[in-house]
Amino acid sequence: MSDVVPFLDLQAINLRHEQQFIEALHQLLHGGWLILGKNVTSFEQNFAAYVGARHCIGVANGLDALTMILKAHEFPAGSEVIVPSNTYIATVLAISNA
Repeated sequence: MSDVVPFLDLQAINLRHEQQFIEALHQLLHGGWLILGKNVTSFEQNFAAYVGARHCIGVANGLDALTMILKAHEFPAGSEVIVPSNTYIATVLAISNA
């Protein structure tokens, strides 16, 4: 009897999609794109349709996304932005950058 309580069998979940993963990796490796390209364009279009938005723009990371959102809102100087005390540093950096 094992002392390990099974929680999540990622291997079993991922193996069901192994062929799709292999094909996607093959396309990525042989596509010649480091950034942007048809895969990103396809994702942006599909995600926008999924959430009912007119547009979707893929960015490098959460810091970039938060910075763009905060700058787009054009908060007046001195506005208060409240974040959870256990937030990731990128949240605070985005606020100070915006």
